[in-house]
Amino acid sequence: MGPDDIIISDVGAHKMWIARHYHCNSPNTCIISNGFAAMGIAIPGALAAKLVHPHRKVVAVTGDGGFMMNCQELETALRVGTPFVTLVFNDGGYGLIEWKQENHFGKGNSSFVHFSNPDFVKFAESMGLKGYRVNSAADLIPVLKEALNQDVPTVIDCPVDYRENWRFSQKAGELNCAV
Repeated sequence: MGPDDIIISDVGAHKMWIARHYHCNSPNTCIISNGFAAMGIAIPGALAAKLVHPHRKVVAVTGDGGFMMNCQELETALRVGTPFVTLVFNDGGYGLIEWKQENHFGKGNSSFVHFSNPDFVKFAESMGLKGYRVNSAADLIPVLKEALNQDVPTVIDCPVDYRENWRFSQKAGELNCAV
């Protein structure tokens, strides 16, 4: 993505990684829902960003939970001619809530955070969108580049394994910032 292209991040475990690792060159090119942190902001936010900046590339980054909250707005995006990419980090659950529950109650002690999903590629195609599935980490960048070149909204289903969240919490907890 270019320095003026826009990423809109939904809330969830992926938001924590984007906040740490996605570097911006220009103001308002990485928008992350904070404060009340409402799930489901990525797709309507990307639609708005593309309407305001039709010549910029726009990527909505969301988890599968946030995606299912507002995926119907992709029909609006198609109808009004606003092609952007929706990158879905698919872990079959509420990854950040599970992460927080396990940090508080211990590894393996989470409740009501797992669910099943539709086939996101077929879902996209059923709406007249372009759908992709990432099969390995090496596929992500080439798939994203292809999706960004489409003239219709696209959905990228990216399976993730959030076990790294627990490892990160353990390592960060061991840090000592004494002066």
